Amino acid sequence: MIAYPSGTATRDNTAIRFRQSFFNQNLVFLKVGSDGNIQLKNDSTSAVQIYADAHAYTKTAPGATAGSTLVPLKPARIGQVNVPANDSVLVEPLGKAGIPSGGVSDVLFTMAAAKSSASGKLIVYPSDGSLPGDTNLDYGLNLLVQNQVLARLGADGKFRIRNAGSKAITVSLDVAAYLAEPSAAVKGTTTQPTPPYRLADDVRVPAGGTYTVAPLDRGGVPAAGVSGVYLNLTNVHHTGSGIIRVYPSGTAPTETHAVTFMEAMAYSGALPAKLGEDGKITVHNTGSAEIRLWIDQFAYFKEPATGCAGGAAPAGMQKASKVSVADPEPYNPTTVLQASPTAVGSLGILEFAYTDGIGRLMHGRANPDALWSIQWTPIHGQEGYYGQPTLGEQADGRLNVLAHNLSGNVWSRTQATKDPAAWGDWVNVQKPMGSTVTVARHDDTLVAFAVDGAGSLWALPQYAANDAYRGWIQLGVSGVSTATAPLAVPVADGLRLFYLDASGVWRTALYARGALSDCASLSEPGFTGTASVVSSPGHRVRIFVRSPNGHILTKKQDGAGVFPQEWEQVGSLVAAGSPSAVLSPGSGKTEIVVRGTDDRIHSTGEIVQGSGQWRAWAVAQRHDDTYVPATDPTAFAYTGTNGPTWAFIFRTVNQEVRFYTPESETLRSTVTSPTFKGRALPKPPAAR
Repeated sequence: MIAYPSGTATRDNTAIRFRQSFFNQNLVFLKVGSDGNIQLKNDSTSAVQIYADAHAYTKTAPGATAGSTLVPLKPARIGQVNVPANDSVLVEPLGKAGIPSGGVSDVLFTMAAAKSSASGKLIVYPSDGSLPGDTNLDYGLNLLVQNQVLARLGADGKFRIRNAGSKAITVSLDVAAYLAEPSAAVKGTTTQPTPPYRLADDVRVPAGGTYTVAPLDRGGVPAAGVSGVYLNLTNVHHTGSGIIRVYPSGTAPTETHAVTFMEAMAYSGALPAKLGEDGKITVHNTGSAEIRLWIDQFAYFKEPATGCAGGAAPAGMQKASKVSVADPEPYNPTTVLQASPTAVGSLGILEFAYTDGIGRLMHGRANPDALWSIQWTPIHGQEGYYGQPTLGEQADGRLNVLAHNLSGNVWSRTQATKDPAAWGDWVNVQKPMGSTVTVARHDDTLVAFAVDGAGSLWALPQYAANDAYRGWIQLGVSGVSTATAPLAVPVADGLRLFYLDASGVWRTALYARGALSDCASLSEPGFTGTASVVSSPGHRVRIFVRSPNGHILTKKQDGAGVFPQEWEQVGSLVAAGSPSAVLSPGSGKTEIVVRGTDDRIHSTGEIVQGSGQWRAWAVAQRHDDTYVPATDPTAFAYTGTNGPTWAFIFRTVNQEVRFYTPESETLRSTVTSPTFKGRALPKPPAAR
């Protein structure tokens, strides 16, 4: 059976193979003609009865109501289920085989049935829906059959499989894609049906052999910006039995079914096929004999536009460069986060993390009213880490740490339980990065950012709250510096990113649901170091950087969200390090600390809330405080029994953590800098 858009020439393709006295199904994406119709052509010598069921549609342009977007996956098995005779089973796909644990409206999977001693049919429908009148898969006596299924999930995230047959049957479920809800954390691809196009015409694939499909720039598919294509595979005139597997080029095969075939039968099977990093797809013949293969293309999946220029290869199409690290960095700043309280009325624990000079990843926990009771724990296991780690909190309150492994990859570790605090296992995210990593909260999900060795900007999103990280996605920006991690700040429409390019220009962009927009340059070339950003009510942000001549500069968004062209200089101090700024929760003023050329920490702050008028710089360490900072300071806000306040910390050359709090703050206008009380936090355990 051939299918093509009405009003166009007949296309040489296979939409479905059929056989005598038996129903066959195949789910294909079909482009409609200009009259809104599709054409079906029976190219056999006998009449055939057709049932056409519509399962979904795509829009030619965004509508008033946003629809779900498709995310192709490397095929993986959800599981095998036994469906009793004249009964149904519930299937819960969320959180399995690459599917997020939330934000999913539908899943696409191949349902393959084992040989049965009876005939029957299988029907898939939402867990809270009524039994529909169509059939997803007919099975027969001693036949191997399969079909691609688009399953809508019920409100509980499950779907039901009904067996309208007299015998129980076992089916395998191999997912190849899912549809992300409009509100999902990451936007998927848009589906672009094309006139059917034959990619492979009677190709011989030997037993155990593979065939590589290259769909880009063919049959209406663009040469770039494509994550996958919708294929239909047909094999005929074979002499053996087996399974055809389809998976992204450059990856290992998994135990999944695209087309299951047996002796002296012709089979077709359709599925969304995710592209490898080289833009190609591998087809693997697991059978015991050579097969003849036809492959037809019916649609492609277009990556969302980033809205940023930069000349990088499209998302998913550029391989990150391998990064090798010779030695750890001993004096990177310490990361601080106050966790959410574990009970009503309790105080959130202060969480600290840093890496030391021998590659240990140290984690500290302290009651904000009893910092001397801090407990330091090395959480690196047998691995070594370098650079400043980053801390995030899952939607359910569990702590997550991301750090740069000495292998070049970013590794992630999340608490298995928050109270009592206990760590889960390390997870290698499997992508070499040149910069260190940062993380920020995007609604109820976490998103990490880093730059690969080639200077391309990547995001590592959770696709649902409390979900695992699913892999890096490229954001289409190249020429980014690897010397510093991107900075991400939550704003009304997503995350405001700040990053330094290879020429030393500070740039900004808005990240939302996996794509960038609202991109702008903030500086001339020649800048180095890291930025610090303060967010005011109304999601207005102010950025602080160190200029090429060492002065601290700042810009603040105006009411329209636009940054001014010119920088404002904050006093005359010449700094040796990067600034760290915080919005004081006590006074409502922005406070800044920085390491000076005299090896002392200096402080300034606003004279009046939101004024951008600054006190004179003053040394924040008392004259009898002889501790020399070996790291840049980290300023942070936190809440103790006496209310909200702020503090800053640094580490000495001996990795001792010094903690400083302002002794008094006031809401009134003042040009006087606060005095700071400093103390040493207990040392971490000795290296073993």
